[in-house]
Amino acid sequence: MLYVIRHGQVDTNIKNEINGWNEEKLNKKGIQQAINAGKKLKCIKIDAIFCSPLLRTKQTYEFLNINGVPVFYDDRIKERNSNSMVYTKIKTLDKNLWYDKTKYIVYKDSEGFKSIINRTESILNEIKNNYKDKNVLIVTHGDICKSIYLYFNPSVQDISKFRQDNCEIKNYTF
Repeated sequence: MLYVIRHGQVDTNIKNEINGWNEEKLNKKGIQQAINAGKKLKCIKIDAIFCSPLLRTKQTYEFLNINGVPVFYDDRIKERNSNSMVYTKIKTLDKNLWYDKTKYIVYKDSEGFKSIINRTESILNEIKNNYKDKNVLIVTHGDICKSIYLYFNPSVQDISKFRQDNCEIKNYTF
């Protein structure tokens, strides 16, 4: 089984701004969300954890308090590299462009959703091949959660409508 959790809340989430590879700490609510999610995960035997190396995901992992499980930090599950779009108000985005499944670059220097799909597929195929009959947890970001959902639901046309809240846990079967 694959379990996917989005990082706990950060202030940029409250402001409805675009995040990216910026290093932002969890706020108080985000810390509590991670602690609560950790309680839910206590009853599941996790065999391996893949975590984005960004600060907010590493903090989320730490507050989940899952001990004795191998953790792999992997750039493929980092948030979208938004470059000059970091801290831009989300409502100003053209969602059709931002989530266009054919674009590698959008808004002159931001990573396109096609690039995110490619790196997400890469790690999911690796997990599928190397962790058969194991429980794997991914600690990641919003756009990676969308891409994971799309991997398991390829017929979805408008991925912008899928939402995974901070510290919400979704599970998938390969």
